[in-house]
Amino acid sequence: RLEGDDADYGPLVDIEAPYNYTSIYQAALNISGTQQVIDQHGIGNEYEYQAMKALPQLMRQLELALFNGIRAAGSATAPRSFGGLGTFITNNSVNAGNTIAQSDIDNAMEYCYADGGNPDLLVINSGVARDLKTLVDTSSFVRLTYENAQVGMSPIQRVQTQYGQLQIIMDRWCPVATAYLLDSSKVGLYTLRPFAWKELAMTGDSKKGEVVGEFSLLVANDEAHAYIYGITR
Repeated sequence: RLEGDDADYGPLVDIEAPYNYTSIYQAALNISGTQQVIDQHGIGNEYEYQAMKALPQLMRQLELALFNGIRAAGSATAPRSFGGLGTFITNNSVNAGNTIAQSDIDNAMEYCYADGGNPDLLVINSGVARDLKTLVDTSSFVRLTYENAQVGMSPIQRVQTQYGQLQIIMDRWCPVATAYLLDSSKVGLYTLRPFAWKELAMTGDSKKGEVVGEFSLLVANDEAHAYIYGITR
């Protein structure tokens, strides 16, 4: 600005913050009086056994929602649900249009870097992770001799790019066609109510209860992340 000039005052800009809802996950327990007292090998308490058995299934539902969740406020007749990664990560994208390649990852990282982002995680389907390993597991990298006791390279854990290193997170529920580059400091699960089980009022000759928890997904700075779509195998 000119020497001695007054300060320039620009208009204030309203802040737009991303938002999400929470999802409630629940599994009902209903153990008959007979089942509760029968001796079973390896099961000391049927009610507690069923409660613990419900947790892994609920965790799988929660993990699935990270990739497939649709943000919805819900109503008296429809459950509330949180939006998944695709709800928030919409800016930086790369169309693979084939099996995943190093250039796809490099391009996505370049977009994030240009926008000021620094992703450090690459979340991909287990099958796509195998295809990435196949890029390295070729005759160009592997040399076999009579002394070799192992065929192939070690599992790939990180991908090095010009714009930083990515740790690979292999997830069986991540869609094959999509991979996410995430900044771990700007994305994560939010726990409103951790999973817990409680007894309900007894009716009839059975012991009732439920396992319930409430969670959401937090994602900040859309341009700090990226996704690769159109991946085939």
